[in-house]
Amino acid sequence: MVPESSITPCRLSARPVLGVSLHNVWVLRLDLLGGAAPGNKVFKLRHQLRRAREAGVRRIVSFGGVWSNHLHALAATGAELGLETVGVVRGAEMETPMLADARRWGMQLVPVSRAQYRQRHEPSWWRELEQRFGPCLVIPEGGGNAEGVLGCLDIAHMINAAQQRFSRILVAVGSGTTLAGMAAGLAPHNQLFGVSALKGANDLEQRVQDALDECALPARCNWQILHDAHCGGFARTSIDLRQFMLEFEQVQAVPLEPVYTGKLVYAAFRRIASGEWSSGEPMLVVHSGGLQGRRGYDWLAPQA
Repeated sequence: MVPESSITPCRLSARPVLGVSLHNVWVLRLDLLGGAAPGNKVFKLRHQLRRAREAGVRRIVSFGGVWSNHLHALAATGAELGLETVGVVRGAEMETPMLADARRWGMQLVPVSRAQYRQRHEPSWWRELEQRFGPCLVIPEGGGNAEGVLGCLDIAHMINAAQQRFSRILVAVGSGTTLAGMAAGLAPHNQLFGVSALKGANDLEQRVQDALDECALPARCNWQILHDAHCGGFARTSIDLRQFMLEFEQVQAVPLEPVYTGKLVYAAFRRIASGEWSSGEPMLVVHSGGLQGRRGYDWLAPQA
């Protein structure tokens, strides 16, 4: 496993992508961390799994879809730590490579209907799960709670430790947990941008603020969310996104996936190409992993 201390921002090549130079874009490759569960998910899970071990709890229950990076990471990390894991899966009538991995790592998969899955935030359903699988720790979908935020503070600490000044720092946003942790940990001079992978998620700013409030942590830097880079919606792609990702990977040799990181880097590219952001200003994009999800897109080569 690659140690966190060895991961520092790396600069992209000056070779143009679709005619645009990204020579002042740097990438923090969290996809190189975490063993079988690379990326930001390992940060979200670390405090929660530590709490479970300290309390003597050996079984972890959580929620996700059939392509869930969160369940994939939980299953992998649980196997490494000798913990039992249970995944409550929305629409699990569909078999995917992600679920196959999770099952191989020992996760018990519990399929539920989409209607039942909508109860995943209800305390009454959590109590039912605790009675059924207890003693256990139930973790919210995506690791989205105060402990997840605290874990993502470590991402900010990695950036601070690099002692490089960036005009902007960008990270993909789903639940907002990673963004909240980074906003609480980055130095005050930073400008943090979250790139939403969701269409019409107008409550994301409030979710991030609620996550910070739950931890009693203020945002130390200015932050905002860009809502125009979803390319049609969650896990959807556009022709332009596909074209960009294929050329970017060929030129830069940095793999992406279309759900989060592809849209993240494409958002930076579009703003540089339009002149909205100067190509002369250094910026950092945080690669949050999720490359195992490439297997859901036949136009992308799978990663080893």
